[in-house]
Amino acid sequence: MKKVLLPLLVLVMPLMVFSQDLKVGYIDAEQIMMAMPEIADIEKQMSEYNAQNTKYLQEMEAEIQKEEAKYKEMEATATATMKADQEAKIQTLYQRYQTTVRTIQQDAQQKQASLLKPVQERVVKAIESVGSKNNYLFILDKNTMIYKSAKTVDVTALVKKELNIK
Repeated sequence: MKKVLLPLLVLVMPLMVFSQDLKVGYIDAEQIMMAMPEIADIEKQMSEYNAQNTKYLQEMEAEIQKEEAKYKEMEATATATMKADQEAKIQTLYQRYQTTVRTIQQDAQQKQASLLKPVQERVVKAIESVGSKNNYLFILDKNTMIYKSAKTVDVTALVKKELNIK
């Protein structure tokens, strides 16, 4: 019995000691990000960017509608070749429009990501600082946690304090 119990104790004791020292915190990353002063400026820039692109897309839509109206006017009297040319023109405009929509969406995502990157880096550094100063083993985002015990600590306020935001 001692031969089994002693090795088991040697294996279990460090785990028991280690588990008592575990400090796990969590944050509300979305709340922290929305409290960052830079976010209002980023939202403004993105709004202006999207408004500019919306205007451009509306101009493209108007051009397509103009060509479709032209086609309807000529439909009864035009030759098959003229109709085919106009249909091809409309199709080309529509394909250009769809490509432009996709490109604008991708560009908007890239622009937003590049604007947010420095803010996210500041938040990560603040989280790391809070974790280091307070001896946390982990700091998790509460929105991705499936379960949290009563022993986990909300450190959102500490991170906000580290960032000098309210």
